[in-house]
Amino acid sequence: MKIEQKEVQAGEHKIAYRTAGSGPETIILMHGIPSNSFEWIHVMPQLAQKYTVIAPDMVGFGASERAGREALTLPLQAMHVLALMETLGIPEAHVVGHDLGGGVAQILAVNFPEKIKSLVVLDGVAFNNWPLPSVVALRYPTALEFESPVLFIEKFFRVGLFHPELLTPEVLEHFLSPFDHPGGLAELQEASFALDHHQTEDIVPKLAQLKMTATFLYGQFDRYLPPYWGLKLQETVPGSTFKVLPEAGHFSNLDNPLLVAQEIQAHLDRVK
Repeated sequence: MKIEQKEVQAGEHKIAYRTAGSGPETIILMHGIPSNSFEWIHVMPQLAQKYTVIAPDMVGFGASERAGREALTLPLQAMHVLALMETLGIPEAHVVGHDLGGGVAQILAVNFPEKIKSLVVLDGVAFNNWPLPSVVALRYPTALEFESPVLFIEKFFRVGLFHPELLTPEVLEHFLSPFDHPGGLAELQEASFALDHHQTEDIVPKLAQLKMTATFLYGQFDRYLPPYWGLKLQETVPGSTFKVLPEAGHFSNLDNPLLVAQEIQAHLDRVK
């Protein structure tokens, strides 16, 4: 299945995205920090057999336009996704969010249910479980690993993977290159300063009223956001599903992409 890389002006920002498939329904896959859409590269072909799959680089990440912290909050990222949908002529979509993208997906689901057909959170931020201490440390770097975006990103992925051997130099380069330049640390710092747990904590009452099909998937060995948070989400959202993914860490979509794709497909099969 061919995956294409494209770029479009969506609202105030240029957004790069990967796309595959041409099915009648659309799935939007959203990444987290310090990542980009490449983390979905092995999940997309499976889903693209039946669906149109779009994986954007969030504003401030990957090949998308950079912006100040005021444009990088999760509520604003949700608005950027809506702008992308409007630009691409997508009236409604299933949303799947990993890490910060999981928070964006929740915001989209509770605030724009007329545009969101279903919700999947994969190893996602929720409630007040974020920002992670290492992400906060980027704001005031006191150690070498926080002074270099390259060192920070590599360590973040190695700790976050259950199978760190998957992080080959070729794979790692896809995550390092967007920030491997003199302004890279400042860009990551802006992304970090944009984050506040109230951005998800404040929507918890709305989660309890959510009526769409929702699934929460967490890697068994996620060192950053353990499966406990998926269970709490499942207890909060009526009729939702929670599963622990074996042999997977925080980056379940890299550790076990086939299983992640299968679980997303199983979720889609439950959508009424």
